[in-house]
Amino acid sequence: MARLESFEKAQRRIRAALGRNVRDLRLSLRLSQADLADRAGIRRALVSDIERGETNATLDTIVRIARVLRVEAHELLEPQSRSKTDE
Repeated sequence: MARLESFEKAQRRIRAALGRNVRDLRLSLRLSQADLADRAGIRRALVSDIERGETNATLDTIVRIARVLRVEAHELLEPQSRSKTDE
């Protein structure tokens, strides 16, 4: 039987995936952190923290960011998200 991943390890993995996906998608749309923050109605510093995997983003924040990046919220949490340039 496979061992369950520790909470801390899962948290780091998901935060890293979220940060990487937000950054990749933001750059593919040629948006600055400030542009994304303004369009999503959040602080630019929060975008930076998310991209570095240093914050626990709320579901509301993830949904706001996903709408701006034109993806479903769950896609931001996946290990490898397709960037808009892949389409």
